[in-house]
Amino acid sequence: MNGVSQAKSREAYPLLVEALKLSGSLRLPATGTSMVPAIHPRDVITVQPIESNEVTIGDVVVYSRDHALVVHRVVGMFVDKDERRLVTRGDRLLKDDEPIDLSDVLGKVVRVQRRNRRLSLRPVKSAAHQTLCQVLRRSDRATSVFLRASALLNGIIFKRNAGPA
Repeated sequence: MNGVSQAKSREAYPLLVEALKLSGSLRLPATGTSMVPAIHPRDVITVQPIESNEVTIGDVVVYSRDHALVVHRVVGMFVDKDERRLVTRGDRLLKDDEPIDLSDVLGKVVRVQRRNRRLSLRPVKSAAHQTLCQVLRRSDRATSVFLRASALLNGIIFKRNAGPA
């Protein structure tokens, strides 16, 4: 499943909206692989409210669809019957999502935390990153290997940086 937490958003969404208004940000655990390599399962994302006129292409937004929360990148915008609509897609997915209304957006992902590291969400334009994304889009097996290798490397790096016990 793509997005965050497996809780049904029909019940959770109003609570999340209220919590976001009261606190100014929410931290949610990521699940699914639709946003790999930018967001991995078990990463913790920080979501902040965003005004509709502040949404830009490249932003990673959280919205509700089919009673689940979805975290995908904005890849397009258009106006339909005087309403601005967004087109989103997971970084690892081949197809765009069905367009969404701006009113469906809970907020924008402003931070990703993997273990104790804060990661950038800016789209990377390097040829190597583009190639990696193309491979991951076409192969669930490659995605699984990538996630395992990433976890292994992160474990080695964190053990090395932690110093002696």
